[in-house]
Amino acid sequence: MARNLNRGLWLTSRAGSLCRCDSLDVFWGAVTLLPALGPRVRAVSTVHDLNHKIVPSTMRARDLWGRRLLFSQSLARANEILTNSRGTAAKLHSAYGFTAAAVVRPGVSEEFTPQPRDKVEACLNKYRLKTSYLLAVGTREPRKNFELLVESFLKMKAEGLIRAHTLVLAGSRGWKDRRLCGLLERGASYGVIVLDYVDQGDLPALYTGADALICPSLYEGFGMPVLEARACGTRVVASDIPELREAGGDETIYITPNDAGIREGILAVLNDGAAAKARADRLATWEDGAEVLAKVLTGGIDCNAR
Repeated sequence: MARNLNRGLWLTSRAGSLCRCDSLDVFWGAVTLLPALGPRVRAVSTVHDLNHKIVPSTMRARDLWGRRLLFSQSLARANEILTNSRGTAAKLHSAYGFTAAAVVRPGVSEEFTPQPRDKVEACLNKYRLKTSYLLAVGTREPRKNFELLVESFLKMKAEGLIRAHTLVLAGSRGWKDRRLCGLLERGASYGVIVLDYVDQGDLPALYTGADALICPSLYEGFGMPVLEARACGTRVVASDIPELREAGGDETIYITPNDAGIREGILAVLNDGAAAKARADRLATWEDGAEVLAKVLTGGIDCNAR
């Protein structure tokens, strides 16, 4: 069923025999899927999200069926299961009965810090942006809820609630986005700007220059843009779901991901700009997550005692 499913089938079948030939001690399924490895190999699987269970209608058919066919089968093979948030761990246990051995949260890289004015100005010039913009970051697919975000922004513009601000969408084109593409074309005359893919090195300045990151997702396994924006001292408006609360901390403005909620969040930012630049004392790093991961890979239960 298309390329992604074929890759998953190869990993869960053929890859197992190749691993056994190499006499592996541990196999880490970083994308959840695990081959049949035998009792001598410790199998560890990381679950990033439960899109196929929580928001199946937002997925492409090939990805949805691949997850439905292979997800539970892979976790049944795992000696240890990891998740990237407590929310994902709770949903995994509720939906499938599997218990996560540990939570390994994504970290924030060192470059994500508040950027000096000259770097912000250089970034804005590169992408032909002006100051006073709201930012949304992510692949343009239904789960991100960008269609409703653009609709709400355009309505607020028409009602005179937003005057100087533009809405900048940074991220690659996704799927099931025909109506969104039409909205973006019409919105170009009213301050909606699409950047498509943005270089990783430009993201810290793009976050720093924004008045707020708007993340109205229907569901997330964690929420990297929220964490990165916080590290850059940028105000965040995010959907009120457990996984985004883990990424967003106490200073984020949490909303219901509907038209009223999006409006409320944007107006809160525009009317209270003085509180925008606040950073948590310490955010998790990749080293923090690597330490937990290493303990599970090298410790955990004895495979033969499973």
